[in-house]
Amino acid sequence: MYKPKISEITKLRKSTNSGIKDCKKAMIESNGNFEKAIDWLRKKGVADATYFKKTNEGFVICKINKKKTIGVLLKISCETDFVTKNSTFLKMAKIIANNAIFCKSKDELLLFQIKKNLSVKEMINHHINNIIKEQIKLISFERIQSEFVGYYVHHSNKIGSIVGFYKQIKGIEAISKEIAMQIVATNPIGLEKKDIPRDVIKREKNIIINNLLNKNQSINLIKKIIIGKLNKFFNEKVLLDQNMITDKKIYIKKFIKNLKISSYKRIS
Repeated sequence: MYKPKISEITKLRKSTNSGIKDCKKAMIESNGNFEKAIDWLRKKGVADATYFKKTNEGFVICKINKKKTIGVLLKISCETDFVTKNSTFLKMAKIIANNAIFCKSKDELLLFQIKKNLSVKEMINHHINNIIKEQIKLISFERIQSEFVGYYVHHSNKIGSIVGFYKQIKGIEAISKEIAMQIVATNPIGLEKKDIPRDVIKREKNIIINNLLNKNQSINLIKKIIIGKLNKFFNEKVLLDQNMITDKKIYIKKFIKNLKISSYKRIS
């Protein structure tokens, strides 16, 4: 009978998040073959399935509560694009999203009990081992709670965003969709200029200065160029300072008028 080394058992446990006894037995049953040991654990339904294959494909899904005051945005990954279109996978993703609305973090969601003796994590593992037969992971979890939360998920289901507002007004749904689409398309790094980290601005400024070093320009002209290029940077990266993608003549902050955005999240 094969006698597994402690290092082998530890490696298998780290890869599958299975118990020590199960890992030891898996190594014995597989005669020391690591891949076969993983298969043994999968068949027994005790592996967490965090090893196996790379999950290069993803599916973004959003859920907003009935009052439209809480929104969650999730990314669930798998191995192949084929699975992202599988009805069973999509049904599972919707169940996860429906329960995510009651959670405040990814860890809380994974432990959330869908029904008695079945958590979200256990449901995912059940699909991996018995139904989908592919690696599946809950990659990202974003949540916003505000007076109103809107969203947009691109038709490819590869990218999406949620955005919160401080109040509800007539037409807020259409406005929020426009803003969410803007976030998906432009990927801003801050809501306002003050939200941009100082080191990011400093790095951008240094890049501008370095590009001007070899040019024979007056100091005053160089200062103007720096200001102009930084303003362009803010126009591209700051949400409220951006031109709308649907109408380049209008800035976001003018489009929303007296509305105020509380926060936004984006997943791709």
